[in-house]
Amino acid sequence: MRERKTSSPLCFLFGAFLLLAISTSAVAQRHADTVVMFRPGSGPGIGREAAYFPNNVLGLPDSNARPTVPSVDPVQILSLGLGGEIVLGFNAPIVDGPGPDFTVFENAFFYNLGGKQRTFAEPAAVAVSRDGVSFTQFPFDSVTLLGCAGITPTDGRANPFDPTISGGDQFDLSTVGLDSVRYIRLRDLTGIVLNNSAHPFWDPTLTSFDLDAVVALHTASPGNGNADTGAISQPISLQIGRDGQAVVMFQVSQQSQVRVRLWNRLGQQSEQVVDATLPAGIHTVPFHPAAGSGIWFLTLEESGKLVATYPFGVMR
Repeated sequence: MRERKTSSPLCFLFGAFLLLAISTSAVAQRHADTVVMFRPGSGPGIGREAAYFPNNVLGLPDSNARPTVPSVDPVQILSLGLGGEIVLGFNAPIVDGPGPDFTVFENAFFYNLGGKQRTFAEPAAVAVSRDGVSFTQFPFDSVTLLGCAGITPTDGRANPFDPTISGGDQFDLSTVGLDSVRYIRLRDLTGIVLNNSAHPFWDPTLTSFDLDAVVALHTASPGNGNADTGAISQPISLQIGRDGQAVVMFQVSQQSQVRVRLWNRLGQQSEQVVDATLPAGIHTVPFHPAAGSGIWFLTLEESGKLVATYPFGVMR
C-alpha cells in the first residue's frame, strides 16, 4: 500500500501540527492513546460495539462516576469479559517517579449489605512492558485483591491525576523494578471471586472487569527522558483514531528512500506499507493490516538503515 499524504508543504505543515496536537494532549492529559490488543472473555460485552470502542478506554475516567454510583455508560467503559485481556499503549512513556506512576480506573463501588459497607470489586491483574512483547506482572493477593486493579471506586468529580482524591487503583513501577514502560496489560480475574462463594468479595452479580480509563502520573517525552517536557515525537507509531481507523505515522530525518514494512514474530515480512523516496518530515499513511491475530512489528528504514521498530497486536 503506497497511499500517502506527503506531496506538498501544506500536507507537511498539517502533519506537523497534527503530531504537535497529539503530543500536547498526551503531555497534558497523560491517558492511554492506543489499544494494542483486545481479547474479550466470556460474559456480557458492554462497550464493545464499534460506536464506543476503542474511544471508551482512551480518555479520562467518567466524570459521572461516584464511589457509590459506578459508571455503566458504554461510552465510558469496556467489559473485558471473564478471563479477557487488553493491552493499552502510551505515546509518552510512563516513568518511575515519587509514589505511584499510573492509575487504573474501573467501575468498582461501595454498597451496604446487612448494615456493613462492602466493595463491589471485579479485579484484574496488571502487567507492564517497555516493548509490548515482554510483560512484567505486578504481584497481587487473590484473597485480599491487593495489587489488583478494579477494587477502588472512582470519584469522577476529582482530579484524575491526584491519586489522593481520584480513587482508582495506583501502581508504582519501582514495585516491579522498571524505570519506564509504554504498555499496560489488564487481564480479568473476576472468576477467582465469582467461583468461590466463601471469597470475601463474592457477589453473585459479578460479571467481569469494566475498564474506564488508565492515566499516567509520571511521563517522559519519548527519546529524551525528560518528564513532562517538550513535544512528543517518535520515529514510527500506529495510531487508532477516534473513529477507529488506523494510521501509521512516521518521521523521516532527511530526504531518503523510505520503507515501512510489517513483520511477524518469526521475522517474516507480511506487508510492505511504504516504499518510496520521501522528504524529511512527518508522514501519515492509512493502514488496514491483513495480518491475523498475534503480535506484529512495523519497521521504519531510511536508505536501507533500520531506524525504528513498533510492536502491536491484532485480535480478529
